[in-house]
Amino acid sequence: MQTPSHTARPPRASRALLQALMAAGVMAAGLVTAGLAAMPAAAAARFTPGPCWFTVPEGEAALCGTVAVPERRDRATGRSLRLPVAVLLSTARQPAPDPVLFLEGGPGASSFGSGPATEERMEVWWELSAPFRRTRNLILFDPRGVGRAEPDTDCPEFDALGADRQARPPTRDQQAAAEGEAVAACAARLEAAGLDTTQFSTPVAAEDAVDVVTALGAERFNLFAVSYGTRVGLEILHRQGNRVRTAVFDSVYPPDVNAQEEAAWLAQRAYRRLFDDCAANRACRAAYPDLEKRFLDLVERLERNPVNIVVGDHETRRPLRLTGTSVISAGLEAMAVSEAVPAVPALIDRAARGQYAALAEWAPVSWLGDPEIADGLAFSIECRESVNPADPAKRADGARRFPPYGMVSADDPGRRICRRWPAGRQEPAERLPVASQAPVLLLSGAYDPVTPAEWGDRAAATLPKSRHLVFRAASHIVTSSEDCAMAAAVSFVEQETVPVTVCPGAAKPPVFEGP
Repeated sequence: MQTPSHTARPPRASRALLQALMAAGVMAAGLVTAGLAAMPAAAAARFTPGPCWFTVPEGEAALCGTVAVPERRDRATGRSLRLPVAVLLSTARQPAPDPVLFLEGGPGASSFGSGPATEERMEVWWELSAPFRRTRNLILFDPRGVGRAEPDTDCPEFDALGADRQARPPTRDQQAAAEGEAVAACAARLEAAGLDTTQFSTPVAAEDAVDVVTALGAERFNLFAVSYGTRVGLEILHRQGNRVRTAVFDSVYPPDVNAQEEAAWLAQRAYRRLFDDCAANRACRAAYPDLEKRFLDLVERLERNPVNIVVGDHETRRPLRLTGTSVISAGLEAMAVSEAVPAVPALIDRAARGQYAALAEWAPVSWLGDPEIADGLAFSIECRESVNPADPAKRADGARRFPPYGMVSADDPGRRICRRWPAGRQEPAERLPVASQAPVLLLSGAYDPVTPAEWGDRAAATLPKSRHLVFRAASHIVTSSEDCAMAAAVSFVEQETVPVTVCPGAAKPPVFEGP
């Protein structure tokens, strides 16, 4: 389940001092004063200081380097993989000993971004993490196979598909053939490089994450996870819950749900929320009467008679075959972004009147792969834990129960990919709910079509010390759009609880835009 990447922020100290420590290869004095204890001698993972690959703002400080983790978790010996780590240091004279460990979404997204985007991403991190860093450090890292981490699992073969901007969109058969060639080429290339793609999994990701904080000397730590990262965080609670002081899970993806099986319901649920909220709002109801009926008529019309259009500007320009299915998907993409939710009724209204461009801009691309996602890792985890274990009967039942929204999974490219991709097999025990006594704050957006609030309720059922906050006007990754959600997260890490009256505005529905 690839999701929009979260952006966040970090800490501070003397850059000259840190550079001197790194150059000398010593860390004890600097890390102790930064609130990180000495690394246990018996720890398998090890931290190697190195230069930061991003600009550290004036007055701030970061400790950068790599943590080596075992390539194979099922073998006592073997080579190690290096994961890039950045500790954004606290501004406190004596930081708390339990840092905050951030777990990115995806799977396959980098906490640091890539290329020129790294500097912009880190600027955001410095700002967002400042409240956390008043008392403790914040740890960022890229998981194995992602971004700057070893090994490189990106599939440029898929990026090449997206770069081929032909005059007309490919047919379904042409698209399937091109995907098949790209999958085969990427899998063969990774295999030739000695990479075992069956070794990527959520349990392995959880063990690596714990190794990162252990290598940095932290006995206990706090988790801040978003989207797929919450599944990794829940696995950490399952395996090492006694070391987790608090956990903040934003847009919860529990292990006992399968997004593939619930695709039709997820789509229907998001649109049901939209149509009900518009009908309940006097201005929206007056501006867009019969919105649901007009949308369903639009879907039916375009499914019968698709329209070929061109979307994007000169750099992102691409041909698009607009069908009923792609219209449903476009609306879901828009509703996954909190800032776009108020405009969705207007987008539907224009499309119903034949003005397709604005809604079509949200239609997902016709090819798989994303330059910002480590494709090989994403395929390995999604095939292993979502696509391959999905029950075909449940998928078909959802399509029958929620027409026309079941069309979004009728021609799922993920199933085509996973027939060819060499992924591991998930153990049944991994799909059980996670029970833990750790204090957990769960955050959900009512409009989230990716990780709905109901999944947060589901996770909370076996987390007796949890609190679930639902933001009525928000969507995926609540802390990226709701200041109060981030403030609640910081407060929870500080106090292990939040007031009953926290975020009073969370219950307000969105204010929709006019025509």
